[in-house]
Amino acid sequence: EIRSGSDFDLPFANLLREIHELPKIEKISFISSNPFDFTTSLIEAMKLPKISRYLHIAVQSGSNDVLKRMNRRHTVEEFIFLIEKIKKEIPDIEFGTDIIVGFPGETEEDFRKTVELFKKIKFNVAYISVYSVRKGTPAEKFFKDDVLLSEKKRRHAVLTGVFNDCRNNAVLAM
Repeated sequence: EIRSGSDFDLPFANLLREIHELPKIEKISFISSNPFDFTTSLIEAMKLPKISRYLHIAVQSGSNDVLKRMNRRHTVEEFIFLIEKIKKEIPDIEFGTDIIVGFPGETEEDFRKTVELFKKIKFNVAYISVYSVRKGTPAEKFFKDDVLLSEKKRRHAVLTGVFNDCRNNAVLAM
């Protein structure tokens, strides 16, 4: 299995390098829904001048327990390490992410961990979603939707407020 930070040379990193060499291409942007896709080779390719300095990478939750139930292949610690590694290599990069609040079994402590992650990372863009059952998904099959809608909405509002505060403070600090 390829894991974040490995030295495996991804075909995608090589593709970025090849596209970068095309004279008519002025800017290259991409997103990743999986933090584990980021090898050292990909981070090196991202330093090329035509590569966008915005990266959207979905963390989904700040709680390892929730990430495990979501069947994600990364931990919060791996995500933070990856973000810090990318920032070290590309200091002017901006990050976006996706978050789901109210996933089945998410406790108040799990939610607080997501809030703390937002305070630590200070994302530039965040798509914060309220969990809802999707027919045919493993979550529907294996988990009871046990977080009240009112609580999901509260968590969404709180996290949106934290996100906006972090963005505003980052802008003021510049």
